[in-house]
Amino acid sequence: MQYRETKIRVRFNEVDQWGMVWHGHYISYFEIGRIDLARGFGLTPTDFVKMGYTAPVVELKCNYKEPARNDEELIIRTTLEKPTKAALTFKYQIVRKGDKKLLVEGETTQVLLDKKGELVLIIPEEIKKKIDELLVYLDK
Repeated sequence: MQYRETKIRVRFNEVDQWGMVWHGHYISYFEIGRIDLARGFGLTPTDFVKMGYTAPVVELKCNYKEPARNDEELIIRTTLEKPTKAALTFKYQIVRKGDKKLLVEGETTQVLLDKKGELVLIIPEEIKKKIDELLVYLDK
């Protein structure tokens, strides 16, 4: 499986008093990567709302390997696991652009809720089609 790569630069306001990226910002980096990947396939939060669904994150995993520092260029690698149930699991790697050192890896899992807020147990066909297109893109 391939990854979509999204480049970012650590901003001064994202580092702590030790000059390292504060741990909570990595979650927002995951979100940047996920939205960048999803945008091309009609799977952003706005797209879900337009289709009559929401897709809240119900699980988050994050494994810190080494800190990023102010003004470093990073690459967020994002991929999607093939769904085996009505949930979307995105996986992430954050690497330093210069040496490709793995700094953080993680994943998020989202479920689908309908307009009433009820859990959707089977991925609707219009969403499944978009997911399949995304998976084909990632298999290239």
